[in-house]
Amino acid sequence: MRQKPSSDLRPVGLTSLLDLLGSLLVIVAIVLAVAVYTLPGAIASAGILLLGLSWLVDRRSRT
Repeated sequence: MRQKPSSDLRPVGLTSLLDLLGSLLVIVAIVLAVAVYTLPGAIASAGILLLGLSWLVDRRSRT
């Protein structure tokens, strides 16, 4: 898989970083809420939510 040279990458703005941080904090809050009831469920939900966030970020960066 060929990686893009750094000159081809778009700069990341402050709002994008804040959006990412906010999304990660929401994921952490959901995982902690699930962890109160079941730890394996919290781990599974963390994985699923991180995959979903990754998919959304990737989809948004392609447009």
